[in-house]
Amino acid sequence: MVIINADDFGLDDRCNKAIILCFKEGLCSSATLMPNMPCFKEACQLTHENNLLNHVGIHVVLTEGVPLTAKIRTLPKFCNKDGILHLNRDTPTFFLSSSEKRILADEIRAQIKRCRDFGIKITHMDSHHHIHTEWAISEVVISVAREQHIPFVRLSRNCGANINFIKKIYKYVFNKRLKLLNLAKTDLFGSLIDYKYFLSDKNQSINNSFEIMIHPYINDEQYLIDKTTNMILNKNIIDILSLEQIVSFCGAKY
Repeated sequence: MVIINADDFGLDDRCNKAIILCFKEGLCSSATLMPNMPCFKEACQLTHENNLLNHVGIHVVLTEGVPLTAKIRTLPKFCNKDGILHLNRDTPTFFLSSSEKRILADEIRAQIKRCRDFGIKITHMDSHHHIHTEWAISEVVISVAREQHIPFVRLSRNCGANINFIKKIYKYVFNKRLKLLNLAKTDLFGSLIDYKYFLSDKNQSINNSFEIMIHPYINDEQYLIDKTTNMILNKNIIDILSLEQIVSFCGAKY
């Protein structure tokens, strides 16, 4: 099984257009919504218009934009002096105080509620810039996901090149926790390049399930691309049904 998830649904109109094109062309199987971004309402409308309610989850945002709750704006760890979310992964977040956890949980609940208020079922959860994989953040995310009956939470990237030994240990522990709680949808998670690496690795089991992350976008030249890799997206990139290999990165304009 391979899931191809389009992140950043609702970020802007180019992302929204690109993600709907990906669904129509069979280049993605799911997407995740950004509840506090400018084109969120448009993304919800497109979800309903294209009968995608069973394919859309939530992309929790803690790293940019205006939060949906007031109290989190007073916490320097999460927001700058203008009340804009600015949490980043430059410094690992291993600890949060009890009050910080409560306020963070309220913000995540508010983001979930906003999706549901617009008729989105929320089939799964991940986060912008993978912030949910920070240990202290993950504790809150997992707790709220279970409380809100969200069935799946994205793994930490656990395949591809350039994962050092310490990171491998951390990712193993993080992902094992999700699996023990039955929140893991797949065995592996990574980008298109990570998936290509996975296919070339003879030590990998062909029975492993995989989530591929893409960030569809219509660039200035009107190509449909993946912003993560700058690859042009078309059906030659990956045959979703046969899962044989990534063949080509050449595409036509849309």
